Amino acid sequence: MKGKLIFLAPPALLGTMLALHGPHPILAAFFLYLIFLTKFKRFSPRVLCIVITIFMLFALAGNHSVQKNHSALSGMEKEFFLVFDSGAKIDGDRFRTIAKDRATGESLSIIYKIKSEREKMLLQRASFFGRQCEVKGTLEQPPHAKNPGGFDYNRYLEQNQIHWILKLDSNPLAKCGTKNVSLVEKLRKYRQEGISHIMANYPLESASLASALIFGEQSLLGEDVMSAYKKIGITHLLAISGMQVTVLAGVIYMFGLRLGIVRERMAIFLLSILPLYAIIAGGSPSVIRSVLMAGILLMGGLRPSSFPISQTGALALSFMAFIFWDPFTLYDPGFQLSYAVTFSLLVSASALKKKHFGGVMLLAVSSLISQIAALPILLFHFFELPLASILANILFIPIYSFILMPVVYFSFPLSFFEGLAYALGPLMNSLVILSEKLALLLARTPFQLNPGEQPTTAIVFYAAAVLYSFTVWEKNLKKKWAVAVLLIPFTLLVVQEGGERFSSHTGEVVMIDVGQGESIFVSLPGGKGNYLIDTGGNTDFGKKAWQQTKKDFDPGRDVVVPFLKARGITKLDKLILTHGDEDHIGGAAGIMENIKIDQILVPDMREKSENEEQVIQRARKLQIDVNEVSKDAFWAAGGVKFLVLSPEKNYKGDRNGGSIVLFAELADKGWLFTGDLTEEAEKELVAQYPELKIDVLKAGHHGSKTSTSSYFLEHYKPSTVLISAGVNNRFGHPHKETLERIKEVGAVVYRTDLNGAVIYSFTGKSGTFSSVLPYTGASKDKKKAK
Repeated sequence: MKGKLIFLAPPALLGTMLALHGPHPILAAFFLYLIFLTKFKRFSPRVLCIVITIFMLFALAGNHSVQKNHSALSGMEKEFFLVFDSGAKIDGDRFRTIAKDRATGESLSIIYKIKSEREKMLLQRASFFGRQCEVKGTLEQPPHAKNPGGFDYNRYLEQNQIHWILKLDSNPLAKCGTKNVSLVEKLRKYRQEGISHIMANYPLESASLASALIFGEQSLLGEDVMSAYKKIGITHLLAISGMQVTVLAGVIYMFGLRLGIVRERMAIFLLSILPLYAIIAGGSPSVIRSVLMAGILLMGGLRPSSFPISQTGALALSFMAFIFWDPFTLYDPGFQLSYAVTFSLLVSASALKKKHFGGVMLLAVSSLISQIAALPILLFHFFELPLASILANILFIPIYSFILMPVVYFSFPLSFFEGLAYALGPLMNSLVILSEKLALLLARTPFQLNPGEQPTTAIVFYAAAVLYSFTVWEKNLKKKWAVAVLLIPFTLLVVQEGGERFSSHTGEVVMIDVGQGESIFVSLPGGKGNYLIDTGGNTDFGKKAWQQTKKDFDPGRDVVVPFLKARGITKLDKLILTHGDEDHIGGAAGIMENIKIDQILVPDMREKSENEEQVIQRARKLQIDVNEVSKDAFWAAGGVKFLVLSPEKNYKGDRNGGSIVLFAELADKGWLFTGDLTEEAEKELVAQYPELKIDVLKAGHHGSKTSTSSYFLEHYKPSTVLISAGVNNRFGHPHKETLERIKEVGAVVYRTDLNGAVIYSFTGKSGTFSSVLPYTGASKDKKKAK
């Protein structure tokens, strides 16, 4: 099997996928793979039997894991005996961890809302490792994605064998005992103590980065920094990589040899400590892959004559061991990227050596190879590609590899000595600040390719294009144009993106689920116009300092921007902010920082809210045009006219009554977007526009009883009413009286709290409503209305 181990990974992958996804088209793919091995690789019948056996073995192992991945809990349980074997995360007044229910053995996602500052301090000081606690709480099913392209928390937890969220009624440590702590739990405890030590003893600017590089803890990094690193494609530098594991193992190995320890004993010693290091380093897929590969190579080194193994063989065996132990890890983007990039670099290593590339050129080509290998995975999970990553890697890899990482590692043991704790602090801080400023600068450059969410067939096509480009490149290494072949996948992607964007005959209106707020996206066919009406906002006001989280939930940044990226939207022609309430414009800043905006429209009011003033100031800083609009303002695009019906010029009343009211005719339907229009303003609208044809009404003020009056509904008689409201919101929106009024006129009701995002797709003069979650409208029992 020498040199053939790498060919055993595909049947292991296909067998696991057969268990996870069913026979079609996995069996067809496996049959084609057997033909490939027979016709092109001339594998013997004995090797083919091994391949088939591996396929069946992994299919059985995967099926066993699938059968076990269900809950034994009914959801009605209220009392639990929890076993804590990992650390807890406390952010603001939120306590989160994973614990096991002792009765069933299944893991639960634990959430607790801390009741006081003193209680928070007690929880922060407490150690959860080895605790067994009696608790009371309520089980909730994890939420599904409620927007196209949104994060599906339910699926994520299920893939981690977690099926319930347990919301605790009281302090989880109120009634606890202890148990014998396992070695793994001890190591996790030491890891948590190490992170706490860094946060307490390192300078503030570099503590979070040191925690990421030493212990693999990225959650402490600032949101702006993480966002910038993602945009330029260098987040791998913030994770413990295979290179770090290799360097660490190499240093220990050579140090042992210098001390006179024989190679075999050093190899056995490393085999025993590397798994422990994987736990200390956080157990990310890249760390586990590196540890598995190092272990396999070390074992091969002990018996090189009987067990010869190459790096690609070690990669294949580590891959097989990984997915045999946990088939669901196949879904992890980190796992996919780690193996795809490592494989591409290993198989390209000989080609790179033949070309004799210099330092910078070698780094550039290696970065290009990594980016190409990651292309299908990045498209599938994140809908965009950071084209600046090659330049960013050329700049940042030397900074991290040769300066920042050695300084961080060397500073850690020094931090335990009082006099030396801050010896490297100024240097480390300067390096961190420099790298962060450089990352933020590069992140502002428009080097992002954003084709949006792709169907599975497109992902498979791009994966095939990647393999083809690598094959052609390696066969034509001596030719000057060879490197250009690697750009084939990017070229295909650019052509596809442009073709789809400007040739599409389909438009859409999407009421995005932003919780207790409002945001509506309008896209015209053929890329003729993209408009966003309001942005949502955080309605969780009045928190004390100790209750505030490091990263507040921002519907603009965390919901609307991912939705737009999933739709392939990189630019908005207009952002219409109907009025200055937080739940309508609070997410504007997050959108402005991530999406290019040509123009912002705000209502022409005598007095603007503080929120509006802040948005206008930020827009001017970003050189975005801001226009105040009033009644009779309009624009036209793609054969559609958008008309502003309200407010009056220089409006002097309350903010809700002064909302921008927008009318448009889309797919032969009259649409009215009302912001938070009040009942009094509705009467004025009827008086001024009695002949208006309204088929689709966006209900004012989230369906409150002070809007969407009987008079308004009876006059216009809309056939469909859209209501944006949060699940179990504290305002009770939409109110029962409002729903009754809508029912009386026979309109179909779509609600984000029940249906998630509501989508109207149209072509020409016809269109169809649908919702992300199953339709549960109160007025008509059907999922689609035409």
